[in-house]
This record gives sequence, C-alpha cells and structure tokens, in this order.
Amino acid sequence: MTFRVLLVVAGAACTTVVPLHAQKGGSVEVGAFTAYMNADNSLPVGNGLGFGARAGVNATPWLAVEVDVASVSKNGAKHSPLHVWLNYNIPPTSNSELFVGIGYVRNSYSGSYDAKDSGIGGQVGLRQRMGKTLALRIDGHADFMSNAANKSYLISYNGNWAVGVGVSALLNR
Repeated sequence: MTFRVLLVVAGAACTTVVPLHAQKGGSVEVGAFTAYMNADNSLPVGNGLGFGARAGVNATPWLAVEVDVASVSKNGAKHSPLHVWLNYNIPPTSNSELFVGIGYVRNSYSGSYDAKDSGIGGQVGLRQRMGKTLALRIDGHADFMSNAANKSYLISYNGNWAVGVGVSALLNR
C-alpha cells in the first residue's frame, strides 16, 4: 500500500515539474564531432573512428532540421555519410536535452571501393548544456539502405551505425 502511494506521489511530482524554456524557432546549432562508424559487414569498408560537422535550425521550439556529414578512412577505403535529420527535441527539465530523429542518408564510398547508396536512418541523443551557448552532445544512429551499394542476389540491403561525441555552439537561443 505505501509503495503505491509513493509511486502516485512521485508520478504527480514528475508531471508538475515546469520545464525550462526550449529552443526558440529560428535558433541555430553548429558543431563538430568524432564518431565510431560501423559499416555493414558485406561492404569492403573498414570500421573506424571518423570526424564530422553538423548544422541545424529549429523550425519550432521542439522540431529541428539538421544536416551532418562525416568521414572515416580505413584500409584504403573512405566512407562518407551525409544525413538530413528531422529531430524532435524532448522538452527539457534541466540542462540535459534528449532528442530523437528520423532522416535521409546518402553514403559515398571511395578509394579502393567506389560506390554510393542511400536510405533512411534514425537517431537518439543527449545534449548537455554547458552554459548558454555551448553544449556537449552524445548521439547514436542507425541507417538502413534498401538499395545497397553492393546489391546482389545474396545481399539485398545494408545497415550502418555510428556512435558520436561532439561539441555544439547554440546560437540565437
């Protein structure tokens, strides 16, 4: 009985917390990141640590459009994904902000393996504000390409994923 009462009180307290102001429409985020990128095992591209940049604009306080590009080279092959994301910024209650996104990906493979493919992706991440205009960002994403670069009767799709850490400048917030 007391556990149920405690659970109800905790739930009521969580729903009455007043969130901080979120990003306003037109605010901008620019940043750089490093990421461990994992290409599909069927691709002759090595997995490795890469670098990239991102830029985004908030269309509304909770919805942002973001573009990121990254690059990783391993064993003579280079993998460069370009993402266009539609991110939902979950209303924050502290300096930590969660976000989830869905988007389009265009992969370019060059060097010892030359090909391109495209597909859809999903991402989830955490933006930890450090002051008013600086944030540490951790995110992960997975990409699904139904028209694989190495499509054959044995391979019909590819899946790539990455986990990244970066720093962002939060402008006009």
